[in-house]
Amino acid sequence: MSLTEIFNDSLKYPFSDMTKFCIIGIVMVVSSLGSLEIGNAIIYSVLGIVAAVASIITSGYSVSVVKKAIVKSDEIPDLDLRENIIDGLKMIVMLIVYYIIPIIITLIVAFATGFFNQYIEVATYASQYGSNFVNMVSEDLMMSLVSSAAITIIIGIILLVIFSLLFYMGICRLAKYNSLSEGADIPEAARDLKRIGIGKVIGWMILLFVIVAILTFIETFISSIPSVGILISAFLISTYNLFIAYRSVGLLYSAIE
Repeated sequence: MSLTEIFNDSLKYPFSDMTKFCIIGIVMVVSSLGSLEIGNAIIYSVLGIVAAVASIITSGYSVSVVKKAIVKSDEIPDLDLRENIIDGLKMIVMLIVYYIIPIIITLIVAFATGFFNQYIEVATYASQYGSNFVNMVSEDLMMSLVSSAAITIIIGIILLVIFSLLFYMGICRLAKYNSLSEGADIPEAARDLKRIGIGKVIGWMILLFVIVAILTFIETFISSIPSVGILISAFLISTYNLFIAYRSVGLLYSAIE
């Protein structure tokens, strides 16, 4: 399938069964409860726990969406709490496996470029001289800090993009083989990436980013509605985003025989 066909299918897919869309939308609303401003600490803590469980469920449900897409089924999967929670927990493990490497490498780069030492030195001037610290810090130190920060950020972003692509391949492997070890197999995820075509996968990510950015722009207006805005945006936009992202990556992965 071409990227155009993949996204045409994915954009229409959530509307094929509005009942299931609404069910997942309700779970999404529950997962957003932790972001509500509640004055009572106990109620806020309880809502936070409930929201965390709901987030695990939606993460696991996304694996089911990918699974349907890989076999090119147009059916929206049912909510299965046991299966979704298990898959959601597997997703958490995979997040750690895939993103611990770029985090460690980025920290090593930060240390190697002297970013932390330079930052501490500048912060010391700031604590001593307040807002006037800029005039007290040498130009060489500021230039070194900016340079080391730029190098660290650029490398960090590149690594984030690379491992995000690998992570999505890992999710597809988890969905296809129903195995955490297969999903967390980074070398195999890299091979799958090459099988599909790195250019095509990058194109998919760019198009997905544009679509999500547009929906997020709309979401900012909905979320600004007092009291219920966050809940409405979770029900509509977050749910739609979930179906589009994971349906599209599953269809992308289906090219692998």
